[in-house]
Amino acid sequence: MTDNATARAFSDADALMAVSDQIQRNDDPAYARIMGRILSLGLSQNLLQLLTEGYTVVRGAMTADMVERAKTAILRCVATRRGQRLNAERNLPDDYRGMDYVAYLLFEDDVFQEILLESRTLALLEYLLGESCVLSSMGCHLRGPGGTPLVFHADTSPEPLMADIAMVANCNWALTPYSPEAGALVMIPGSHLRKRQPLPSEGWTADGRSMPEVLAQGLNQDQLDRVAWRAPGNGVSLDLRPGDAVVFHGNTWHGGWRRDIPGLRMNIATFMCRQHVLPQERRGETRFPEVFERHSHDPRFARLLGARVYSGWREEGPDTTGARTGPAGIFD
Repeated sequence: MTDNATARAFSDADALMAVSDQIQRNDDPAYARIMGRILSLGLSQNLLQLLTEGYTVVRGAMTADMVERAKTAILRCVATRRGQRLNAERNLPDDYRGMDYVAYLLFEDDVFQEILLESRTLALLEYLLGESCVLSSMGCHLRGPGGTPLVFHADTSPEPLMADIAMVANCNWALTPYSPEAGALVMIPGSHLRKRQPLPSEGWTADGRSMPEVLAQGLNQDQLDRVAWRAPGNGVSLDLRPGDAVVFHGNTWHGGWRRDIPGLRMNIATFMCRQHVLPQERRGETRFPEVFERHSHDPRFARLLGARVYSGWREEGPDTTGARTGPAGIFD
């Protein structure tokens, strides 16, 4: 199944009416601001899909120039950090096999800061996590041919923290085409409502065995590369073009196909969290003052990097000036 086969329960007109009606029935100023941005950006249909299915695709969220700059920066980063010079189109398993995570990309190039501040995806993330949400981490899940699929999971952990209200959320940006043979992301529609992690039997299978059972056989790398994996029957393999982005609730089950063709599957994952959740990357950063100065005209950047987070004081105690505040509700 592909995302094109996902049924749309509402027309664009229905979506606009439903979202407009919600604004009229809610007197929370932060909620009204977020919903106003969603309306003005034409995201009503995306919001309804996000609420009902736990994810939504934003087409063309990144320009072609941004895609190329991001790919170049990631390959440069891999060459610098790991001494590997990879070719995004011709990479073979002996060059780079399976998937690894290229971490801490925000300060590697200006383009990653532009991606973080993209208005449409940020509006949907703020709906899930509130205006006070912060960046938890930004990296690339770099996938070459071979290896194993990405196990199905939800990003919110442990299970007791799963609720209707998201604690974390993700935006996965495609820098290369997504398809099953190219290592596409697979979503399970509606799984965010289950508020638990998937069982092994609800994820990848091969010859009737779950993924843990297959891996327990001790197969060598060549044998693993030949395993015929099957996605869950209700899985949606996302058909994405470079520049598309998928925003999803932290409870939503997702996995990823093994890549079976030459080249690299490249993405950017902007993982976001509520203010009270400890980010994956270390904050309070002082090594890049020029980056913060570059974005001083846009208060969103410093806020997303934790400039207004209330907690985290030392002997000086809590801030009483009002510059650093904690959210009073779900949306602020």
